[in-house]
Amino acid sequence: MPVTRLLIANRGEIACRIMRTCREIDIPTVAVYSDSDRGAMHVRLAILSVPIGPTPARESYMRADKLIEACRKTGADSIHPGYGFIAEDPEAVRQIQEAGITWLGPSAEVLEKMDNKITAREIARSVGCPVLPGIQETMGDEELLDEARKMGYPLMVKPVLGRDGKGMRLVKTAGDLRRALPRVKGESIFSFWDERVYLEKAIVHPRHVEVQIAGDSHGNYVYLWEREGSVQRRFQQICEEAPSPGVTPELRRTLGEQAVAIARAVGYVGIGTVEFLLDQEGNHYFLEMTCRIQGGHAVTEWITGQDLVKWQIDIAQGKKLPLTQDKIPFWGHAIQCRINAEDADRDFAPSSGRIQYLRSPQGHNLRNDSGVYFGWEMSPFYAPLLAKISTWGQTRQEALQRMHSALMEMRLGGVRNNVAFFKTLLENKQFLKGDLHTGILAHPWWKQKAVGPSLKFAVAAALFDELEMEERRAQQPTPRNDCVPTSQAWKSLNKFNRL
Repeated sequence: MPVTRLLIANRGEIACRIMRTCREIDIPTVAVYSDSDRGAMHVRLAILSVPIGPTPARESYMRADKLIEACRKTGADSIHPGYGFIAEDPEAVRQIQEAGITWLGPSAEVLEKMDNKITAREIARSVGCPVLPGIQETMGDEELLDEARKMGYPLMVKPVLGRDGKGMRLVKTAGDLRRALPRVKGESIFSFWDERVYLEKAIVHPRHVEVQIAGDSHGNYVYLWEREGSVQRRFQQICEEAPSPGVTPELRRTLGEQAVAIARAVGYVGIGTVEFLLDQEGNHYFLEMTCRIQGGHAVTEWITGQDLVKWQIDIAQGKKLPLTQDKIPFWGHAIQCRINAEDADRDFAPSSGRIQYLRSPQGHNLRNDSGVYFGWEMSPFYAPLLAKISTWGQTRQEALQRMHSALMEMRLGGVRNNVAFFKTLLENKQFLKGDLHTGILAHPWWKQKAVGPSLKFAVAAALFDELEMEERRAQQPTPRNDCVPTSQAWKSLNKFNRL
């Protein structure tokens, strides 16, 4: 399938990251943008750009018909979905493929199978991968409560078509479950147009480990080791590392082989991730499969030296995987922090506004995947991701030291952000020992450290913003009747600017 001009159906840092690979291999890129993204970084980096509608994603980035039309206008013959939006929407994929456009991802049939969490659990079980006990049958709420009592608490309530942690609830009592059911169903209808839910036995303080896999159209599959994604808030990862400090070489091989077996069972073609939960005894259980490139892929690229976006392009063109399993490198340790515009002291509430100051870190074995710039206005309509900072070291300790240095160098002004939170995380004894689990942020222990922006920096940023506003006001004078003639007004303005 041709990939000679690539349209990127996404925005922000992932769109910029895909474009950078395309530049290296000389593939022209097309950006699409909503009304509020007209001046976004990904629009600036692309060769061509096309407006696709209003700011709400449902009216722009999630409209397959507008993406197809943008391809026809620009001559793009392929679409990369990035992550989020239409990346795992089988109906959108079907429309795009029927329009004769190359899709850089798995087929609609595979997405339908793995998006349905009950079907995915059955596929994992069929290849010998353990799954947690669950209640998958459709039944009324009262009957479900009875079955939950027999199974025992705690339990997870999940949408059948859920993804990205949306709608999930941990329940510890029957009362919790009774209150959670209408909420989970409501969120499921809003996000996935489906109200079905299922229950799964919850593990206390599990590790979240995901295995990167790749498959081509010739039946070849490999795994590219695992990532640790246990540091989460609202079931979404904010800090990843590879390899996992809690996985032994034997378990690594077992997880990798089972992940490949699941991918092979559904005929997966492309880059994907099979996710597992590990209990405190080291037992592992299938969680779900994410059928796209993930936000944490940079740490996998660090330890393998591979460019996963280039792999996606090669696979879509019908090429074989560039490496066999025994040739996949395994070098050192990498860690990534997702710099978000959010307030850790207010339950990670998202922030928006204009970036009034930005100093990005630099250094040896440091990578900054960003889609923003100084002066950019963070929209409240999209995920508040500012940048992904990742570092590599020969050991975990070296990678952590480089990350700590990078965070000390970074400066952000204008929006609340989690840089100070990450500095505290990297000093946490439990985190430093690698003793991770998904509940590590359940209690806001970092508040005791007085996490927050530097007062001096906040004052400096505010003064800098005020100075800029004053300069803008000075450059846009309002004519007055009692002032000098209009033809000479610029002279008095020039004098003012020299003061």
